[in-house]
Amino acid sequence: MSAIANNSILTRNPEMIAGEIDGQLVMVSIESGKYLHLNKVASRIWEILEKPDTFENLCAILIQEYDINIESCQLEVGGFLQELLEQNAISIA
Repeated sequence: MSAIANNSILTRNPEMIAGEIDGQLVMVSIESGKYLHLNKVASRIWEILEKPDTFENLCAILIQEYDINIESCQLEVGGFLQELLEQNAISIA
């Protein structure tokens, strides 16, 4: 698992379908049939990535919106984004 660089441009996979079920965002991959349930912060990350953005900018937005420091943001969000990469939900452009 390699760390995502600050200047990495993250892009959603257009083959992912997302919708809200019982107040939670659920994503389904058309390609694999796998699905993911996203919590509030993860849902916000998916929302931000509606347009391609850098990891650095994504963390900057989350730091402003949530009570989190830069180190924690990079570690936790980086781990989540790595999971999304492994599930082919996002890609690095």
